[in-house]
Amino acid sequence: MLFTSFTFAIFFTLVFIGYWFVFKRHLKTQNLFLLACSYLFYGWWDWRFLILLFFVASSNYLVAVFVKHPGTIKFRKLIFITGLVLNIGSLVIFKYFNFFAEGFIQLSATLGFKVNYSTIKIILPLGISFYIFLSISYITDVYQSKLLDIGSYGEALLALGFFPIILAGPIQRPIGLLPQIRERRLFNYNSATDGLRQILWGMFMKIVIADKCAIILNPVFDNPADYSGSTLILALFLFSVQIYTDFAGYSNIAIGICKLLGFSIMQNFSFPYFSRDIKEFWKKWNISLTMWFRDYVFLPVAYAVSRRLKSDRIFHIKTEFVIYTIGIAITWTLTGLWHGANVTFILWGLIHGIFLILNHILSKPRKMLLKELSIRSGNTMLAVADNLLLLCIVMLTWIFFRSESVAKAMIFLAGIFTASLFSLPVFSGMGNALITMVFIVLFFLLEWHGREGEYGISRLGTSWPKTYRWSLYLTLVYSIFLFAGQEQQFIYFQF
Repeated sequence: MLFTSFTFAIFFTLVFIGYWFVFKRHLKTQNLFLLACSYLFYGWWDWRFLILLFFVASSNYLVAVFVKHPGTIKFRKLIFITGLVLNIGSLVIFKYFNFFAEGFIQLSATLGFKVNYSTIKIILPLGISFYIFLSISYITDVYQSKLLDIGSYGEALLALGFFPIILAGPIQRPIGLLPQIRERRLFNYNSATDGLRQILWGMFMKIVIADKCAIILNPVFDNPADYSGSTLILALFLFSVQIYTDFAGYSNIAIGICKLLGFSIMQNFSFPYFSRDIKEFWKKWNISLTMWFRDYVFLPVAYAVSRRLKSDRIFHIKTEFVIYTIGIAITWTLTGLWHGANVTFILWGLIHGIFLILNHILSKPRKMLLKELSIRSGNTMLAVADNLLLLCIVMLTWIFFRSESVAKAMIFLAGIFTASLFSLPVFSGMGNALITMVFIVLFFLLEWHGREGEYGISRLGTSWPKTYRWSLYLTLVYSIFLFAGQEQQFIYFQF
């Protein structure tokens, strides 16, 4: 049941009516209704997935109960570690079992050992990476006494399975969602209209931009050796647009749905392609995931390493930099692996980690150089140059993210840097590509205009006369229906 499908439109209409008109008076009944709708939504894809979600959520609630219960420190720690093993183990089994098993077989063959073993083809449950991360944050925050009220059993199940965010985020942690579940929610007209506007923008991003980009670029990435360097560059640009509009589009729809239901969910994208360096980019791209890895991986790793390093320098290198480098290396290896069981994702994560370390190293020398040259950081030409450099770095890393294998990624990368780079792009559907490019330009102009808001059109037209404002909305609606074709899943469903 895709957010962009007619089935979901009917589903959510019924949810909205039942939520606000039938079960509004009793909070517990309203939450129970919302939980039932969330499980119906998730089970719609495959009822077998629902069993795992229910098991994981129930187990984590039980872990939270025992961790919160007064007891010895050793007992609470043992229960907490058990919960972590349960969550990480579930993720490894369902998402990474085949990957590690095949890797072990290849390593054994390289060392001269023959292993007769066939991997079990395990179906990857939708959204498992997201609700496992929600679960880990839930029990961790309880263990660290950051979350004092773990909620009732039903409330915990809802926080770990809330249908707008269960498949692809934002990763709204229970520490921020549970208090909203436990309090009575009142319908707010302004918030609801803002939610509808955000849903409209998300739909436009997904259907008009992302899906049309996919049609053009998919054949190129499937067979990169068959295309010229200029065509590869165009496909790479279109994928950079696609993954942003696809994932940010989903987030906007999810957040908008939550607003219609009286919930406040964190912003997940903040116009990342307008960033000036890689650090700023990751403060604005998939914000909920970046913050999750910062709080539950980078900071604990940095703290653990700092406790073991007593001197100020190690081999004439400042200890602080060593700690930062180790933390970044581990965090971004895991970030890459989180995105998928493929070496390409690990390489993608490591490359971003390397550029973050380089950014850290060059930060002070850059400031000194700019000061020496009397160039302000807000200089327009400098900002444009920074942004272009950032876009080049991010786009090149997307090659590894999108490619099916390292070999295809290298073929794609090598194909760019040939004489054919200076030829005209040639591929089927050139007319559709030109129309898509026009919409992409209009899209980024609207994004630039609305970059101070929460999403592209959050402030656009709010002070206009009603006729002009509705003309804008109807134009977006018309574009969505005009370009709507075969439904395409959101990219992050595979993660």
